Amino acid sequence: MILETLLAVAPMVAQHPIDATLPNLNLPPVNQNSGSTGRGTSASDDFNRATLGGDWALPTGLIDIQSNMGHGVTNMSMMTHTSAADAYDTSVLSSKFDSPGGLVYVAMVAGYADTGNNVFVKVQDNTSDGEYDRVFFYHGNNGGSWSGNTGYYFDLATPTVSGTMTLDFGAGGDTAQLTIENDASGATEVFRCGGLAAHAGTLGTGVGVGTYGEALFDDWSLNGGGGVTLSATGRPGSTMSFDVSGATPFGVVAYCYAFGTGAHTAFNPITGNNVTTGLSSTRFTVAAIVGADASGNYSYKSGVPAGAAGMVHVQAVDASTDGLSNVLGL
Repeated sequence: MILETLLAVAPMVAQHPIDATLPNLNLPPVNQNSGSTGRGTSASDDFNRATLGGDWALPTGLIDIQSNMGHGVTNMSMMTHTSAADAYDTSVLSSKFDSPGGLVYVAMVAGYADTGNNVFVKVQDNTSDGEYDRVFFYHGNNGGSWSGNTGYYFDLATPTVSGTMTLDFGAGGDTAQLTIENDASGATEVFRCGGLAAHAGTLGTGVGVGTYGEALFDDWSLNGGGGVTLSATGRPGSTMSFDVSGATPFGVVAYCYAFGTGAHTAFNPITGNNVTTGLSSTRFTVAAIVGADASGNYSYKSGVPAGAAGMVHVQAVDASTDGLSNVLGL
């Protein structure tokens, strides 16, 4: 059973320095450029080859491949995908992370316009003891808080050498959410930082990865890597549109929601299989059962109360294949 831990409201007391990679991080970044509308693509990379090749550009630093994993070479490196793109507020980025020891981080990069203007959310070994222990929400390549307050960094309840990180967005793009699936404890921890919408005009549509030290990462994906993808427009307190893509053409899609994430097993009467969703069993609800169009898409519109913000998580299930979308926080 997955243990979920939400630490967005009451972060643990910080050790000093707050961010070991940025001793003088307290100055907020300068916003300069304007973003553009996203193309909403999907992509994935397992790095099972010798070199990065043409799929990735390196706007700063150096990242290579080591033992079929992405591998940071120089501090504060960043790579961006050369073909995949999406508006930050509809994008979902995921990657495994691992540590060789020392001061390291792995960051998911969304809304990339340039190295100073992007959403940069990282998990870091801030104490250099071989275990990732802290999460930071930044504007720009390791660039400091976008919100100008202290609510941009959080401690993991259980530090870990490795795990899986997933970055998505809610509240109409105002909130970034990082979910850490912790290999050490088996727990899932969710961290959130608001105030991002004020900087949306500085962002672009690029996506990528940032590293510090010799950090290791693997199985990177954007929007599920070509599988079932769920995105949302609007915000709680209004009518929202929940948009599924990548489902079975003319197949059955179920929209589900719960007040939390976790591992909830539900029976799929179409395939006869048990499906383990990414939603908590607490008040787990099927909101709608619909039919996808010829392209495997469907848009479900529903009024969502304002109180759902930061509380409710949504996931789509392709009932024909048992395929699961990303879990989307509102």
